[in-house]
Amino acid sequence: MTRPRRIGTPSSLVQGSAWILIGLALQSLLGFAFWLLGSRLTSSDDLGLASALFTAIQFVNYASGLGLTVALARHATGADRESDALFGWSVLATTVSSAISGSLYLAFADTPATHLVDRTAVGWVVFCLYTAATSIALLVDVRLMAARRWGWLVGRIAVVGLVRLPIVLAIGSGISARGLYHLMLAPPAVVGVGSILVLPAIGAGRFSLRRPRRTRTFQRDAAVNWLATLASQAAQFVLPLVVAQSVLPATNASFFLAWMVTGVVLLVPGAIAQVLLVEGSKASAGAAAGDRHRRDPATEAMAISLGLTGAALVGSIVAAPLAVAVLGEDYRQLSSLLPALTAAGIPWAVTSVRLSEARIRGDHVATVAMTATLGLGIVVPALLTVPDGGTAAAVRAWLGGNLAAAVVAQATHRRHARRVASLG
Repeated sequence: MTRPRRIGTPSSLVQGSAWILIGLALQSLLGFAFWLLGSRLTSSDDLGLASALFTAIQFVNYASGLGLTVALARHATGADRESDALFGWSVLATTVSSAISGSLYLAFADTPATHLVDRTAVGWVVFCLYTAATSIALLVDVRLMAARRWGWLVGRIAVVGLVRLPIVLAIGSGISARGLYHLMLAPPAVVGVGSILVLPAIGAGRFSLRRPRRTRTFQRDAAVNWLATLASQAAQFVLPLVVAQSVLPATNASFFLAWMVTGVVLLVPGAIAQVLLVEGSKASAGAAAGDRHRRDPATEAMAISLGLTGAALVGSIVAAPLAVAVLGEDYRQLSSLLPALTAAGIPWAVTSVRLSEARIRGDHVATVAMTATLGLGIVVPALLTVPDGGTAAAVRAWLGGNLAAAVVAQATHRRHARRVASLG
């Protein structure tokens, strides 16, 4: 008799991680193709302005996330009515939060990049819709991960990337910074929101506004992890924003392209950690129900993350000069920025896995310690030094904060291990 495969085993983590890596590789390839075409069809100044506005959208999403992706990964891992209700109310909450945050940003931010947004009611609403749709797409991804619909997750990424390319080619050299802004955001917004309609058909749950039962626990976890996410991801959104407002648009174009590649590298351990969070939560529930045969996938997640980020660092060292040769001398700074920024992926791999472990066991002290160290360790030096030091100061702040967070992550892990050993 064939033994049934247990949920939460390392094979589940490996399968999910493999699909995630395929999706990230596809996203990286199609994203690079888009920006390569953009750099050929518009000036580096226009590319810098469009990328700065794209960074602003990411910043708004970061600020308005409410910790819902983490809470869904912990409490909405099934295709039952309770998970559907938690998903439905999360979509509603993130839509309202994104609209409010987007409006506040446009009201108070006055930069050359924000001038790309039409200062009309329609332009304002479109900007807020972009921010809301981007947040909704992240919630849809959690539901796809929980249902292990990896092919659909990768397919969504492919559709978004492929739609952009023929449009850019059709517009040609007449594309403007404002056109790039809409092309960056419209396809993922439409596909992300439209994916909600597909979820029931593929067995990944549905949208429901039924009143959920576990609201207090869900809200508490969302609130704690929102604060943790604000701290841990502060640098990823604040740092490029500070750079964009402190350097010339042409310089920001080089930094943004290097930052975009770095973001993909950091998504690898981040995505693996998200899979670990979903699978680890299922394994934890199984252990509570008496299934003691489940194995902890954290060690495997750590090995995969470190191996891939190390390979990415080597790849960036090789690829940086080639990228400059393709893009031109206007992007000369890219050759030094790319390896330095991607090196932070190695300590981030350690932090992301330890952070998921802490979230699975509900260790809020460890969660806050790691995320606060990461956020403050990067943002504070960046705010103090980047306006005068430019991109070199940004790199120093980025690497220093990530290394400090990895040290704290390992310390909290050892603290928990000693506590478990003493109880055993």
